[in-house]
Amino acid sequence: MTADAEANVRLRSRRTFLEENIWITLGLLTAFLVTFEFAFVHAPQLGTSILLYSVDLAFLISAWRRRQENQGVETSGQAVADGSARPFGSAFSWLGSIPFDIVFLGVVGGPWGISVALWLRLLRLVRLGGVFGGLRRLERHWFTNSAALRIGRLLIVVALVLHLLTCIWYLTAYANDFPTDSWLTIEGAVGQSTGDVYLLSLYWVVTTTTTVGFGDIVPNNTQEYMFALFVMIIGASLFAYVIATSASLVSALNLSKVAFWNRVETVESYLRSRRVSDDVNIEVRSYYEYLWDRHRGIGEHSLLGDLPPSLRVDVLSELLRDLLPNVPLFRYAPDALRNELLVSLEPLVIPPDNYVVREGEVADGIYFIAAGSADVITSDSLETKAHLGAGDYFGDLTLMLGERRGGSVRANEFVEAFRLKASDFERIRGSYPELREVLTKAANEKSESVAHLVLEGIIL
Repeated sequence: MTADAEANVRLRSRRTFLEENIWITLGLLTAFLVTFEFAFVHAPQLGTSILLYSVDLAFLISAWRRRQENQGVETSGQAVADGSARPFGSAFSWLGSIPFDIVFLGVVGGPWGISVALWLRLLRLVRLGGVFGGLRRLERHWFTNSAALRIGRLLIVVALVLHLLTCIWYLTAYANDFPTDSWLTIEGAVGQSTGDVYLLSLYWVVTTTTTVGFGDIVPNNTQEYMFALFVMIIGASLFAYVIATSASLVSALNLSKVAFWNRVETVESYLRSRRVSDDVNIEVRSYYEYLWDRHRGIGEHSLLGDLPPSLRVDVLSELLRDLLPNVPLFRYAPDALRNELLVSLEPLVIPPDNYVVREGEVADGIYFIAAGSADVITSDSLETKAHLGAGDYFGDLTLMLGERRGGSVRANEFVEAFRLKASDFERIRGSYPELREVLTKAANEKSESVAHLVLEGIIL
């Protein structure tokens, strides 16, 4: 696949991710509105109708456009990004997006005194399948701990169940025209505002499902007793599942953190047992704190080492997107050579006041500074010879000339760098003769600080 094709697929994937979030939100909003209007309003409202039909139209247009795009991608032989081969939800979701109810908007009355249009609007609940399918797909695109998304999905399920039970509890009284023994009549809530009645119904559902049951609102006839038993069974099962799942997911949220800091405590315990000085212990602790703050304790070298070369190139290109354009070595390299250089890089983190390289060392590779700053110093002078920052690199001249380093590079702060080992450099130079020409071009564009060092005879 060409670079342009990869960029197009990546762009479509990001757009699909955004659309997925939008349709999940609209799907949930539609489910709540349709059921609330059905149970508590009983007739179509202008504002709700405009919103629902707008969502329907947007869904149909988006689904048609996505289908056209996917046909074009398949025709060109490109791979279709995961989840984009079909519109939001399954094909069954189309049934919930065709506004059959619009034909019956003028029809007054219907079963239980509820408008026929509202009965037909219940078809939109089929979108809930697409909502939860979308949430599952989002877990594959979630860039933090996916346990947070699973907790969110669990809360959505609980909210939906409570809302639906609330609607049905009110309908047990409404469908029988508020008999004298119904809970709503006994509570004297008949004729109260829609919001107050919904809140009262929700209150009973929550207290019953959580087994609190204050007894201030109770069932009074056969239908209500049967529904109350059903709610109790649902509540006992639901909240037992919620408690167990929540405990597991909350633990998962901190799993990596606990594992990381347990490892740190092990290291510190070992250093204390070996009577390592407090100053060194503080440096070690600061190093690990930086690793957690910046990388959540994940070692990039071990992490990226598990990835296949092609995917590792993509990841490194993203990690170094601010560095690559500023380094002539990568800017002039052909794609194949550039990719080979990228997959050979080894990530490093150097704490403040520590040395990246030392004077007199045999060259062990080329260093690329991605973040942080460092000073170049020599043993015969206390003054700083040069200041290096993000985008600077060194080590190529000592490798090619076979000389020892003429100065030391000391970090002023935490420095994040990438090293191309000498063995990898030699291997790549033997496989890619064009590297010599690239190095020649790159040498002409050395940063002023590095070029100044060369003029002073300091080769890093």
